[in-house]
Amino acid sequence: MVKGQALNTRRLKCLPLSTKCLPLSRERGAALIIVMLVVALVAVLAVTMSGRLQMSVLRTSNFQQAEQAYWYWLSAEEVVKDLLQQEMSENDNIATREQQWFVTGDSGARFPVQDGMIAGRIRDLHSCFNLNALRVSGEGQQDLLTRRRAQFRLLLAAVNPDIDAYTVDVITDSLVDWLDADGNIISSYGAEDSDYQSLSVPYKAANTLLAHVSELRLIRGVTADIYNNLLPHVCVIPRSSILSININTLAEDAGPLLHAVTVGAVDVGGAQSALDNRDLEGFESFEEARNSNVLSGIATAQLQPNLGGGPVTAGAPKLGTSLDDIGVSSEYFELKTEVTYGDLIFRGSSQLRVTSEQVRVLYRGIGD
Repeated sequence: MVKGQALNTRRLKCLPLSTKCLPLSRERGAALIIVMLVVALVAVLAVTMSGRLQMSVLRTSNFQQAEQAYWYWLSAEEVVKDLLQQEMSENDNIATREQQWFVTGDSGARFPVQDGMIAGRIRDLHSCFNLNALRVSGEGQQDLLTRRRAQFRLLLAAVNPDIDAYTVDVITDSLVDWLDADGNIISSYGAEDSDYQSLSVPYKAANTLLAHVSELRLIRGVTADIYNNLLPHVCVIPRSSILSININTLAEDAGPLLHAVTVGAVDVGGAQSALDNRDLEGFESFEEARNSNVLSGIATAQLQPNLGGGPVTAGAPKLGTSLDDIGVSSEYFELKTEVTYGDLIFRGSSQLRVTSEQVRVLYRGIGD
């Protein structure tokens, strides 16, 4: 066998894919590719782990900020509870605009805390129309319900000048049906489950008291504009259907509310003039308020109720007097708190009942 033939025989014995038969340059190229793949895989893993670590750190920071803001909110609530307890006890629950809770709360005072700020506003829930007052239960209460419906119609019309009488009746009676315990409509203007279940997003009537004023948006006929116009003048007292308006703490622009609560005994302009005549120190008793130049004219005026377009029952309803729902004392208050802590803005609301024995929290909610 010649020398060239021996070399050819050795080449045939090498497997075609064996790296032992590859030139040195091809071996280095394959190793380089493997190394690059490993580096790329490690880089991807590092980027992924870094992103997840950053997200975890951010999430932990948010939790910590939210937790601290929550406790700042509760701290502000405790301070307000002590303030209200002290002032209401000293004044036999007579609330006025010159008291510290009103001065501090109305101005939206801000208090610095470590790494943040606490701001709060206190509102007397006797300076707004309690929507739950339209739930009237018990025998022989028809006249009171008629009075409440008339008052709410007047308020709706006063704050929505372009609203038509039909919409006023629909909203009023639908709200009554939402609040009452049965499934029967109060009139042809009312609404119960069948009306709401036919909507594109169906739901049922609550048939119980409102827990928050925002539930008003669920009532048939209430648009965003109507809701926003009503919002400064209405509120919800949880688990209570009382309607007692404190003439001392009514807002300066609450003419429409005073007009409605007095069942139309005074028009909006006259009601606004009466509020402008008040003194900051307020009245110490209802008798003093009734005999003052603020309410004396309203006390003797004739009621001008809005009884709606529905059928009128036999006999004139006994609607009471213009000042039946006016007083000078308060026991329900609302605190709206805004806590700024780090990058977080936390908003909460608390509704409080102040008695001579204690201050109870009736409702807490997070958000606007």
